[in-house]
Amino acid sequence: MPTIDADRFHLCPNMSMSTAHDPYATGDDAMPIDPHRSRPFRRRDESMSREDLVHLVRKQAAATVAPWGVFAAVGTGIGLILSVMGYMNSTTQDKVDKGTGPLSVQIVELDKRLSGRLDALEGRLGALEGRLGALEVRVGAVETRLERMDAKLDRLLGK
Repeated sequence: MPTIDADRFHLCPNMSMSTAHDPYATGDDAMPIDPHRSRPFRRRDESMSREDLVHLVRKQAAATVAPWGVFAAVGTGIGLILSVMGYMNSTTQDKVDKGTGPLSVQIVELDKRLSGRLDALEGRLGALEGRLGALEVRVGAVETRLERMDAKLDRLLGK
């Protein structure tokens, strides 16, 4: 089991172990500290030197964005949006199908029942229509008999 060398580590003010001021540090440390790196969190009482400012400006000016990088980023963004929209469309369609599947089955069965009832009603109406046709013939016969009787009475009474 590795041991911690108490002489190599010391506690910083935030109470974490640090090797920033390690006189025994070698070049193959896990986290070597670059002495020329810019310090992102400067204290307000420290002023930047001219060399630091020139180094910072040169570093920012050298970080120009190539046009192909912009096109690649825009293309990647559009592709991502399209793929997310396609995924959402397919999952939404699956959810709609799951939700409306039983409903469509119920609608089909309701349609079958109503079709059967309407067919039976249509048969009954056809039978009634036949009966009404026969009744119309009979009423027509009664009407002709009444007309004959009326004509006979008119002749007898001498009008």
